[in-house]
Amino acid sequence: MPSNQKAPETICEAAVLGLGGVGSAAFAELARRGVDVLGIDRWQPPHSLGSSHGQSRIFRVAYFEHPDYVPLAQRSRDLWVKLDEDADERIFVPSGGAWFGPEECRVIRDSRLAADQHGLEYEYISGAEANTRWPAFSADSNAVCFYEKDAGIVCPEHAIANFIKIGVAHGGTLRCNEEVLRIDPEHSHVRIQLEREVIRAQRVIVTLGAWTGSLLPDAGVTLNPRRQLLGWTKPKHHDVVQEGQMPVWVFSDSDTSIQYGFPICNGLPGPSGCKIARHNEGDPCDPNTVRREINSSDQDALIKDLITRVPAAAGELLEARVCLYTMSEDEHFVVDRHPSYERITIGCGFSGHGFKFCPVLGEGLADLMLDGETPLPLGFLSCNRFDQMR
Repeated sequence: MPSNQKAPETICEAAVLGLGGVGSAAFAELARRGVDVLGIDRWQPPHSLGSSHGQSRIFRVAYFEHPDYVPLAQRSRDLWVKLDEDADERIFVPSGGAWFGPEECRVIRDSRLAADQHGLEYEYISGAEANTRWPAFSADSNAVCFYEKDAGIVCPEHAIANFIKIGVAHGGTLRCNEEVLRIDPEHSHVRIQLEREVIRAQRVIVTLGAWTGSLLPDAGVTLNPRRQLLGWTKPKHHDVVQEGQMPVWVFSDSDTSIQYGFPICNGLPGPSGCKIARHNEGDPCDPNTVRREINSSDQDALIKDLITRVPAAAGELLEARVCLYTMSEDEHFVVDRHPSYERITIGCGFSGHGFKFCPVLGEGLADLMLDGETPLPLGFLSCNRFDQMR
């Protein structure tokens, strides 16, 4: 656009900036409630340039990160099941989940804590018993297994496509392939500068993932983007790694790192093979310049220990991709009204474990934007907790 030409302007009741998992869920929820909502994304969602991609995500209810997440996970599971029932594509696969590690490790200890505190059903068995039940596994003699039947798999690409479809069907509009350059809160609206257009929205939800920190007016929240890896292997024993023959799984490396993976599920998009990954601190990165190429060190990090833990899946690495985590200071989400600008509502800092909560966070963000409060138990994810940390 020539520098002397004024950008066209659009006025709307609400805008959602970033249409990854949480943003697209909020877009759908606002449109469903009859709000004039505009959804904006830098690319064409679903895409593989942020955090919400990669064929599959683990869904858990017995939440070892903190028991306060459990009621949100229970609500989210109901919403995922309903979304899956109404969709043409598979979105939620109820696979069950097996978590392995020493009895005292965080994954085992705190999954039991969350389950016991909320009265959840689970099985607590030896690693040897788990190996017999699911022949794909080879847990060592020191490992125990926490098994929850309500765990499963969510497909991010299908979920986002359906959230957007729902939002558009209820009157929401889209601006895709449009980068948000600035967010300026003003007296009666929020001004959003795009590359070719200015949006003036009465209220805004900011769900920009790894780009949030550079664009959000000061909310007292520190966000650190991290580079993470996903991969798919050619299984050595195809029959025992299929959906129905093994659950989604986690092996504890330490209290700050886990290796995890999925059975092969029919009807999901993307690469073939057994998906594997690690959840750990990752490498700090700039989301605009992050290295997306995969080198030999990346490959080694993905498959390390797989041969001894899930030997049936430990074949050739067929494909690997980069994913972005956006880490908050305490690795918990930030879901709140902006502390200084009530017209801005924030969903960020999902720290690599947020996708499973997309539908319930969509509800909560819509509540906060429209009413300033929500009946959902989201208070522990507010911005003001960081004031108490400093």
